[in-house]
Amino acid sequence: MNAPAEVKSVERMVGIDLARCIAIIGMMIINFNETIARSYEGSGLLLHFVRFIPGRAAVTFVMLAGIGMSFMGRRARLSGDSLLRRKVRTSLLKRAGLLFLIGMIFVISWEGDILHFYGVFIFTGALMLFWPARWLWACTVLLNIGFVAMLMTFSYGVGFDWENDLNLVNFWTIKGYARNLVFDGWFPIFPWFGFLLMGIWAGRLDLRSHSVLLRLGLGGGLVFIVAEVASRVLSGYLESTFPGMRHIVIQGLVGRGCLPPGPLFFLSTAGGSLLLITLCLFIAEKYRKARWMEPLVATGQFAFTIYLAHVYLVIIPLLYLGWEDVPISQSVATALTACAIFMVFSTLWKKRFGRGPLEWVMRRVANGNPTAS
Repeated sequence: MNAPAEVKSVERMVGIDLARCIAIIGMMIINFNETIARSYEGSGLLLHFVRFIPGRAAVTFVMLAGIGMSFMGRRARLSGDSLLRRKVRTSLLKRAGLLFLIGMIFVISWEGDILHFYGVFIFTGALMLFWPARWLWACTVLLNIGFVAMLMTFSYGVGFDWENDLNLVNFWTIKGYARNLVFDGWFPIFPWFGFLLMGIWAGRLDLRSHSVLLRLGLGGGLVFIVAEVASRVLSGYLESTFPGMRHIVIQGLVGRGCLPPGPLFFLSTAGGSLLLITLCLFIAEKYRKARWMEPLVATGQFAFTIYLAHVYLVIIPLLYLGWEDVPISQSVATALTACAIFMVFSTLWKKRFGRGPLEWVMRRVANGNPTAS
């Protein structure tokens, strides 16, 4: 590979880190609102924003994970080297195991944990990493069809206590955990695993090409707009035409909310995430030398550490101090303040140690060498 291509590849990875930074900021705003504000009532631009973003930051994280898996497996996929493919899969399976273990411990104190789902997604994705693109697309479609079929067959949401802050019900039983993982958890395999598959597909594209990025971004944006408009139109139609139909079924069929995650939610969030990622790749290339990029990129690279830290070091202490039912504006301001503190921490830690604390552990477990590329 020639030098310009190598430089450009590094710039694109900065764009991925930037997208991950935006996703962790979005997730922190959501988590602060769900715990210390716990309200989506009222009106105004800020309230519309916090109603809109739930689930979308997590979708971006899952898609970025798929893109990262594609990057890891690119040489093995193109060469067809079975030994190299086995090495990539082994590394991914180790990462998946560690994420699952940490997530299952974390869920004891944070029931909205995504890490144990992440572990299952990456474990399964590692086995499918070298599948043809058409199989990835077909599986994604089937995941969405399967979710709708289950929604029409089973009672959705029995895994949540809807009257008590959506606490999990029977999670620590075999049946309860299986339902949570597959169907009615926060990030169930049906259809959330499809986001990882879409990331694997996107990661195979030439993300160094402006024309590819332009098509990917415009395509994602178009899908996002069509899904949002279709959801509004169809939701109103079904509610007026079939007044006896359960609201949660309507939402699962044509809604764009994350509970339940229906097909239009999938299309809207997948399209929006692809648009965000391509914009970040363009921005990173144009402003790669700007000083303001440094803390954003560092934050994206420390997302794993920040994800756990913002709960244990900020949210739980605030709840212990009695911060509950605060105004949305205060919740968002607190989240952004925490983000700024984590940005400073990430920037300083990166200059001194390179990788984040948990990122170092992940690298060590997966590769046996924390300095390996």
